[in-house]
Amino acid sequence: MVKAVVGEETQLNLAEDRLFQSEVPAQVGLVVGKLSSGLDRGFVFDLILTPPNDSGAPACSVPESGKDDKKKGSKGKSQVEPSSLLIDIDWVAEHARQVSRMLLGGMNVVGIYVWATESLFKASNVIIWQTVKEVAEAAPFYESKVDERLLIHISYSPRRWICRNCTVGSSITSSSLRPCDFKMGRVVEDEPCTTDGSHDVELLLPFIKDAPIEASSQKEVAGIVIFTGSICSFAYLSPKEPISQAIADIKGDIIMSLQSRLDIICDEAEDVTHSAIDDSEEASNEISTERPIPQHILQLLRKPCKLSFPRRVLIPWVASAFICDYLQPSDTFEVLKEHCKELMSMEAPTDTSSILEPETEATSLTTKSFWDAVLTRYSTSGSDYDSVRKMESDSAGKEINRESFKLTNFNFVAALVIVLLSILVGLVLPIFKA
Repeated sequence: MVKAVVGEETQLNLAEDRLFQSEVPAQVGLVVGKLSSGLDRGFVFDLILTPPNDSGAPACSVPESGKDDKKKGSKGKSQVEPSSLLIDIDWVAEHARQVSRMLLGGMNVVGIYVWATESLFKASNVIIWQTVKEVAEAAPFYESKVDERLLIHISYSPRRWICRNCTVGSSITSSSLRPCDFKMGRVVEDEPCTTDGSHDVELLLPFIKDAPIEASSQKEVAGIVIFTGSICSFAYLSPKEPISQAIADIKGDIIMSLQSRLDIICDEAEDVTHSAIDDSEEASNEISTERPIPQHILQLLRKPCKLSFPRRVLIPWVASAFICDYLQPSDTFEVLKEHCKELMSMEAPTDTSSILEPETEATSLTTKSFWDAVLTRYSTSGSDYDSVRKMESDSAGKEINRESFKLTNFNFVAALVIVLLSILVGLVLPIFKA
């Protein structure tokens, strides 16, 4: 259980100044940091504003009845209960999902922050709690038993910071929102300890861990993916955490990095698929539905595909810490600048030499149909179907030849037996007559 939280003083002071200068009545964003269950402590690296949604509306707003709360004095108190904040929960959760892709090992989206008055915050407990839970589901910790997230309330009336520890696995109660000690200090060192070198890592994971058992029976597995190449991994650790935590963070960083790249490829593949549906409708209409093509024939006709994996680049962030992003072969550093501004509320460095590209070796992603992997002696060209039919006909011919041979042998033996019996009868009959 996290009992104390330390925030990076430099970054949080900048965030506080930005909030007071913005003059907005309410704001919501993400808290990026690290929760250490072994130390019962949490660390906050930065607060990241959730950008406006696709329609340009802010992620958090105040109803008309509550917009004057910031300007009211003691004489302006109203007996009307303040309205709840309006929060676009799905948009905040999507922001958390995309930000989590840019974080290295040991870093996570550990919660949300809310900028509002004390009265507005108290009137919005339910929607704030729902937002915390949705963010936790959208950006989960890798193989971690930590069921806690942070909720930081920055109040401007009165002006203060309040940090609460939220247990997202339970319903909203007084015990699920526990205050914890919060202070600002130095979290990220300017000269972290790093090691450089190549290591052989073997990761053993349960097959289709989160997939339903019915997946195989429903033939949802259409192929396999083979990744070849090398990747760069980073992780951040506090001085008092054990080596086992460092190994877990490195392992989590490798797996989450691969998953993020696959998500990017899948997102692009979906766009290409949707655009090609109209083109394939005319061709699909020509296929007769009276006699469906066997599934194994369809799998054999699929050709292997080789893709370039998005490469990982490291961008300077807080102190000497880095965040990451992924670039396709055709992307430039301009894409990084857009992502940093939209997702991280920061300006990318103008000096591109400070952006690290450790993955110099080209990596590739190869996809094959399942039958191509199992029946490696068959090619995936269009002649595979003919070869399959030829093999089937050859097998049938061999079976027919075997049956014919057996029948011929039987006839020969029967004729020989009849001849021998005839000779025997011819020799025996004269003896009986005599």
